[in-house]
Amino acid sequence: MNTSSSHRDDFGVIIACCFQDYLLAKGACASVRHFLGDVPLCLLVDGDFSTESLEKAYNATIINHKTIKNDVLRERSFGWGTTRLIAFWESPWQHFLILDADTNIWGNVLKFADFENFDVIMDEPNYNYPDEEIIEYFFDIEEVEKHFPDFDWRSHRTQYCCPGVYFASRDIFSLEEYIEILDFIDRYPHIFKYGDMGFLNFMLWRASDAGKIRVGNADFQVLAPNYEQKDLEKRFAMTKTGPIVQNDDAAIIHWCGYKPLMSTSRTYADPMSFSRRKCLEAESGLRGLPADVLLQWEDFYSTFIKYKNKARKKLQKFFN
Repeated sequence: MNTSSSHRDDFGVIIACCFQDYLLAKGACASVRHFLGDVPLCLLVDGDFSTESLEKAYNATIINHKTIKNDVLRERSFGWGTTRLIAFWESPWQHFLILDADTNIWGNVLKFADFENFDVIMDEPNYNYPDEEIIEYFFDIEEVEKHFPDFDWRSHRTQYCCPGVYFASRDIFSLEEYIEILDFIDRYPHIFKYGDMGFLNFMLWRASDAGKIRVGNADFQVLAPNYEQKDLEKRFAMTKTGPIVQNDDAAIIHWCGYKPLMSTSRTYADPMSFSRRKCLEAESGLRGLPADVLLQWEDFYSTFIKYKNKARKKLQKFFN
């Protein structure tokens, strides 16, 4: 990690999850342990379910509705697209890496954690977003120009990115600024897109333009849907004994489309399957066929909950 020893002593990995993706969050934790050793772990948990076995297996800190310190964050920042932002104020460490549940560490990604020069390090998308894609994935350009005329959104076309993973420092934003953004979203819910993908990019680059924070980009996030499965299989090669890292490769795999369940054919899931097996072994000592049977059951139950919730929402809309 490109930091001083004091920074290394005040750094950890934070993984945001809910009940439905907790099965993947356990795999994300195992990938941290496999590649980064004893780096401290924290789970940001939206929901009321037991995480005790994971806490014991990896000595993980838990931030949930019961343990969070700030009442405003408890009331307004749990949920899809906002849970992970709690880390900006309640991270157990000054510096952290935030991960979505559907991610895996691959190699020594800490080499990207340059906190000497940056307060936030986002992924480098290597893509010049045209207007229509900014409108689709990030924000309504016309409305942003109307409400935030000083924000030079054009200058960041090649820097907007999926914020499922990033390095950051605590307390770089005031809580008041965040509340203002949440209030704005309550009034205008359709301006910023995809949870925090639009408004976090907006907050970061607006603050950077004003000289309040230092934001950098580094190429470390691999969005699985953007690649052919054969290319993922080649880069993230697996054997029965584990991952094969080639040429000091380092990345964070993010399955932001089809989820890497055990028996899926829709995406390359082997790295996550390996990590989930390692976590189950750390939690209970279970290995081999019994472990795979249990993990398959987790997949089935998670899928059942997903479609049950979708059906319930459709029924609610129908009867309302």
